Amino acid sequence: MSRARFPALTTFICTTILSNSALAGAYQLYELGTPVIGTAAVGQAVANDASTAFLNPAGMGFLPDTQFMLGSQIIMPYTNFSKNSLNTISGDNGGNAGLLTPGMDIYYSYNLSPCLKLGLSVASPYGGALNYDDGWTGRYVVQDAMFYTININPSIGYRVNQWLAVGAGASIEYMNLTQTTAFAIEHLVDGQIDVKTDNYAPGFNLGVMFAPYASTKIGIAYRSKINHDLHGQLTFLRIDRAPNTSLNMVSPQNIIASASHDFSDRFTLLAEAGWSNWSSMKNTTLNVGDRSVITPLNWKNTYRAGLGGRFNATPALTLQAGVSYDSSPTTTENRLPSLPMDRQIRVGTGVLYSMLKTVQLGFSYEYWNLGSADIHNTSSNGVLSGSYSRNYANVVQASINVGV
Repeated sequence: MSRARFPALTTFICTTILSNSALAGAYQLYELGTPVIGTAAVGQAVANDASTAFLNPAGMGFLPDTQFMLGSQIIMPYTNFSKNSLNTISGDNGGNAGLLTPGMDIYYSYNLSPCLKLGLSVASPYGGALNYDDGWTGRYVVQDAMFYTININPSIGYRVNQWLAVGAGASIEYMNLTQTTAFAIEHLVDGQIDVKTDNYAPGFNLGVMFAPYASTKIGIAYRSKINHDLHGQLTFLRIDRAPNTSLNMVSPQNIIASASHDFSDRFTLLAEAGWSNWSSMKNTTLNVGDRSVITPLNWKNTYRAGLGGRFNATPALTLQAGVSYDSSPTTTENRLPSLPMDRQIRVGTGVLYSMLKTVQLGFSYEYWNLGSADIHNTSSNGVLSGSYSRNYANVVQASINVGV
């Protein structure tokens, strides 16, 4: 078949791609290769190892020595859409769209003096990947997508006195979005749009940690908004045009407060609360060639709460477990299958094993449930309506933390 010319190509691309691409950014990951996966990420702001250089730089002030952590995880998602009787767009349910996603993260805290610590972290705090069958009912929204960030975060921590430490960091975050979407050219014939964009942008983070009693720690960690203006190019199947494009996405500001209390030498209780400013993504602008379109997203701020615990079974072996809840950033009417996420429930368990006095291994498992993620979205292509019969991930983590 000859390649076609679409009469309102630029406007169509803007209204189609924008509503999809921007949504990929809402996968906020606590799965960063650290042992807190074993507590469903509860207690991340009072971490006891090198990962505190990223999670809460003030925590470095409480580390007794220089520490280095190499962390890894594998995320194994199951994402199965099921259309309902209100759906009017042809196609099947798309199969399991979840893609196995490995990750590796690095954390380092250097003991410059007993009170002053320097840190460096490389982590991926936002990301996600999807791959639906090409002919599925939601193909005009997304066929496949790959989204990830790499955050390089030098930091500093200072122990003010026995009960107080403060910290701060600066970061450069790389963001990359690749996505494929179908669009109708004529009866039973679909075209295809591929978007590839990336960007670097700066941000910062702050932290404070209190130890009012020897048995109690309270940590508060703040991470700033990072505003990304992604640039790249659109390419097409059956369309004679390939314009440059740019779009705006946000890594939102967020705050996490964690507390730990030792009820005995063997048992520690963990608690956590958090907030993320996803309402900063109410609107997003996509530029294609010389045209711009603003699309409302109507995202909401999200909230987080969790409880966990650690039990010292032996001097070398610590057992841990936890559960946490995060609210949904969107609603049934605004949700699209490029972000099949509802409220989130995490349940984690794991072990910490001290091989030597200065070497600790961490192994964790987490069940991550993303809810039914109901969708009822109306567009020029019809009504996309349904929910996710399976929408969860298994996460396996392993790490090594070495003190010097």
